[in-house]
Amino acid sequence: AFLYDLLGATQEHSVKPKKFAQTHVDEVILGHTNEPEYKKLQSNELMEAFRDRTIKIDVPYNLAVSDEVRIYRRQFRQETLSGCSIAPHTLEMAALWAVLTRLEDPTHPSLSLLQKARLYDGQPVQGFGPEHVREMRAAAEREGLSGISPRYVQDRIATALVSGRPVAGPLDVLDAIAAGLAHHSLVSNEDTRRRYLQLVDQVSEEYEEVVKREVQEAIASDRDSLERLCAKYLDNVRAYTTREKVLDDGGAPADPDERLMRSIEEKVDISEGRKDDFRHELMNFISSVEAEGRTFEWTRNKRLARALELKVFEDRRDSIQLTSLVSTVVDPDAQAKIAVIRERLMRRFGYDELAADQVLHHVAGLFARGEAKQEELEAA
Repeated sequence: AFLYDLLGATQEHSVKPKKFAQTHVDEVILGHTNEPEYKKLQSNELMEAFRDRTIKIDVPYNLAVSDEVRIYRRQFRQETLSGCSIAPHTLEMAALWAVLTRLEDPTHPSLSLLQKARLYDGQPVQGFGPEHVREMRAAAEREGLSGISPRYVQDRIATALVSGRPVAGPLDVLDAIAAGLAHHSLVSNEDTRRRYLQLVDQVSEEYEEVVKREVQEAIASDRDSLERLCAKYLDNVRAYTTREKVLDDGGAPADPDERLMRSIEEKVDISEGRKDDFRHELMNFISSVEAEGRTFEWTRNKRLARALELKVFEDRRDSIQLTSLVSTVVDPDAQAKIAVIRERLMRRFGYDELAADQVLHHVAGLFARGEAKQEELEAA
């Protein structure tokens, strides 16, 4: 009976409410369903009147990670959770995996699927701009109409939260996602399941890069050390570009310190052939800033800031002995230095104490494995 009322509203623009006269309505009726249900309607010959009056509008899943995160954050707000906290990056990594399952592989040879997800989220990717995003969207008309739904990811986040751990982190959720794929009723194709598991590995690697960078920044975030290193680097670059001398530690004139400059530039992949261009570009930019009466702030130059942080991190890494976290014996002095790093992680990146400890142990393990691999290569 309700279908007849709907049909009358669409065809005659009138409805007959119970105990009321026939009433004129001027409307557009909106409904939503999934694609299999819509195909079932289209194949039902008894529903011809509705099929003739139906306009299909495809509504894809989110293809922007930040929008997907908003869905999860609405359900998993920290203040509503009891007995468990969600570590930083947890919802973001779950959302990244969900979006990757919905994207088609990029056709551009130098663009990865992860970079495509960044572009769709409005993040910068070198060599690509908004016009490329428009082209990719136009070429992939069904992008977002397949892949994993937010419902599945929310279920796996909830699974990680009730596991008994005091902190649910990105790797916990990714493990729960991977385990759930074995019995996901909508992932029956083995090739699809294998691809989704590979995406779990990609997102895990992306997370490891994120936390390694945060720990590196926490170790290298001594402002005074960074300021001194920056001043020394810029003095040498200025002397190099103007073909002048610099004063060494003893106050005597000396050639610019090429080893120092390259040790910083190599941290951000400035090749030997590109070093002159980079140094001249940097000096020209500083000159233009000073010509406008402003003071150059190295923190605003992301590439330079990153290079300086990595250099300070490299210089301090041995003294901090982060890998001692995976050892059974921890030196008290190293413990005190690690406590400073933990506090910086909490202050700068929003970790609580337990989550910060988890990240430090995880990154320490990554560094320990990296050192072991390097030793194997050197031995070979």
